[in-house]
Amino acid sequence: MNHITALCARLGERAAGSWQEEAAVWLLATHGHWLPEMERTHLVVDDGNGQSRIAWRQVASACLSAGDGPLTGTVSEWQVLRLACVLTGRHALSLANLDSLDEPNRRLALHAVAWAAGGHAWAASLGLLPPAYDTQAPSNRVRCEAHPGAHVETAECRHPHYVGADGPEPQVGHPNRVTD
Repeated sequence: MNHITALCARLGERAAGSWQEEAAVWLLATHGHWLPEMERTHLVVDDGNGQSRIAWRQVASACLSAGDGPLTGTVSEWQVLRLACVLTGRHALSLANLDSLDEPNRRLALHAVAWAAGGHAWAASLGLLPPAYDTQAPSNRVRCEAHPGAHVETAECRHPHYVGADGPEPQVGHPNRVTD
């Protein structure tokens, strides 16, 4: 298990029990760009007890000044990050440029919104993601140099730029449960 995969697992465990946070963490883990970027800029905090958390307030603040701080990303990537912040239910950010998302990221965004609204099982039942994009089977994901993030292998990713399945894999927390 690589470092980012382990981070995804820790974040998923912490988010378990909150559909909104589970969806936000899943979106960032599946998208692939933001977790390493947030870790690089110390927006993923390790509490010293083997738990990690995202500093959502600082991430939302960074979204307000996209491109003017240490975080870097494309317009589409920033929209994914904004959506993740909004999904937590703690931040109100503009999603006016969702049309900048490409087809795979639109599907990820729709799935994440459905998850936040009705849980993982309900989102999966809607079939918003292609069958190969089973959120319980992250091994279908590949990391390539030409396409940002971790995604399902496609014809474009069978070219020489393919670098293998070392990239971040989404880790889903426990099935939705209510905790005291």
